[in-house]
Parts: sequence; structure tokens; C-alpha cells
Amino acid sequence: MRFLPAIVLLTLSACTQPGTVTQTVDIEAEKASLLEVDREFNDATAAERLEGWVRFFAEDGTMFPQGRPPIRGHQAIRDLMGPMFEIEDFTLTWDPAEAEVSEDGTLGYTHGTFESRFPGADGEISITTGKYLTVWRKQGDGSWKVAADIGNDDPPPAESDSP
Repeated sequence: MRFLPAIVLLTLSACTQPGTVTQTVDIEAEKASLLEVDREFNDATAAERLEGWVRFFAEDGTMFPQGRPPIRGHQAIRDLMGPMFEIEDFTLTWDPAEAEVSEDGTLGYTHGTFESRFPGADGEISITTGKYLTVWRKQGDGSWKVAADIGNDDPPPAESDSP
């Protein structure tokens, strides 16, 4: 009977690789954290505009702009988004609806709806709505950064048949 604890320890140690630590990830807490980070991303974009947008992307983060080839990296993102954020009346806001996180807690995604407001040539504000999906990757420091981001516009409202 005195050998039973030693046998149990030997059996358990044989089940893990030397030098590895088994870590349990609280998926629900990670999902809540990721939703909060997505909301912070929205707030930073509203407050800091272009720099708030870029700051949340990983160095190798990729955007998939509608009707254009994908772009990768902070400079390419600045080049694409900079002209829009220079327009004073341009806004981009979104509302994350859900987050999912991988079992190991290193990848996740959020999705929801967005609204952009952009002044037209006539000075009237044009409103576009749509949906988005953002893939997040956990960094070495524990922070989440955008690995990939895509959105697509809702179809335009149907014209009314009434006079």
C-alpha cells in the first residue's frame, strides 16, 4: 500500500511530456474578455481614429476590404484607411454580438454589425450598415490583436412601390 502513491505519481508523470504544463483555459472568461477588447477597439477608433484602428491590429494583421485584394501589415492598413479617417465627418462604429475562443485560448473571433457614415459629394451623410467578422490572436503578453478583419455591406434598402 505504501507504493500506491509512488505508482500514481509515476503514472501521471508518464502522461505528460517533460517540461510541459497542463493549463486549463476558462473559455467563458476568454469570450467575455474578447468581447470587451472588441468594444475597446471600437472606442479607440472613435477617439483616436486611424491610430486607434491600426493599434489593435497585429503587425501582420490582414484586412479584406470589399472589392479589393487583401492587405497586410500596419503600413498597408494606414494607407487604406488613412484617407477615410482624414475626412472629418467619417465615422465607423460597430457592435460585437458574439465571441468564440479556441480550446487553448490563443485564437478567437468576434462578429457583429457595423455602421459607417460618410459625406457624399453633395455633402449629405451616407449611412452604410453591414456585418463583420474579426479574427483575434493572443499575443505573448496576453493581449488580443486583430489577425484578420472582414466586413460586408448590407444590401441597399428596397425601393418602395408606393407613390
